[in-house]
Amino acid sequence: MSVTPSVFEFRYENGRRYHAYADGKYPVPNDEVEKDRLDLQHHAFRLTLDGALYRAPIPNNVQNVLDVGCGTGIWAIEFAEEHPSAKVLGTDLSPIQPTEVPPNCSFLIDDADHDWVFREPFDFIHSRAMMAAFKDWPRYLSQCYTNLKPGGYVEIQDFYLPPHCHSHPELTPDESPFLKWSQLLGESAAKMGMDMYLPGALAESLRRAGFINIHSKHYKWPIGSWAKGEKNKLLGRFALEDTLDWLPSSALALFTRVLGWSREEVEVFLASVRKELKDDKKRHFYATV
Repeated sequence: MSVTPSVFEFRYENGRRYHAYADGKYPVPNDEVEKDRLDLQHHAFRLTLDGALYRAPIPNNVQNVLDVGCGTGIWAIEFAEEHPSAKVLGTDLSPIQPTEVPPNCSFLIDDADHDWVFREPFDFIHSRAMMAAFKDWPRYLSQCYTNLKPGGYVEIQDFYLPPHCHSHPELTPDESPFLKWSQLLGESAAKMGMDMYLPGALAESLRRAGFINIHSKHYKWPIGSWAKGEKNKLLGRFALEDTLDWLPSSALALFTRVLGWSREEVEVFLASVRKELKDDKKRHFYATV
């Protein structure tokens, strides 16, 4: 991966580090804490899919693969290792991928909201947890469609807001710090031009972009150890740790830049959210992916 020095001139704010390329666009850090969270989340997704990286019925000898918003590059690297005949490209705003990667894997610092100028179309396009990344989802899906080979597949793995309470389905944001956090997250993101609720309507958006043979599969991630079964309990531990780290990653920039909160106000509020989530004997929350 060859990059210009300017992409390493990161923004530091509220004790966190943010991307320099397209500065300010993506309100989530790219520091070591966030990198660890992304890798943990990757393992949670693989556990959800019983060890698989994807669900699309692509052939084992798939040739040209794009991972949009690749983060640490872990998905792209593991896909390249499992598909040695494939050429895998991961794109992201942040140069946080490792330098030692499989020979069939490469990375590009790029803004997926800009016009795509790839030399050849892809057989498979993958993206995951990008609900806070795009201001224009229809345009992103249109670019996926344009850059996909006939018969190729797009797979989008993402979260559905808001989270829910299994034990108290009638719970409202005024009664729950966790649900309030989710509500404020959506509201502040909307003021930045991002629709964090759009993943819930992706099937129709894909249809409008021209895709056919659209399939949706929903999974519940229990947050904490309250769910029954060995797999669910392990997934719940992953989801709890992921969520606890995601709280400041998601809220610090949005709440201070958009809502006008101070760092101290954000941290006090998030302390109440953490307290609620850790006490999973009272309220059983889950996320939908």
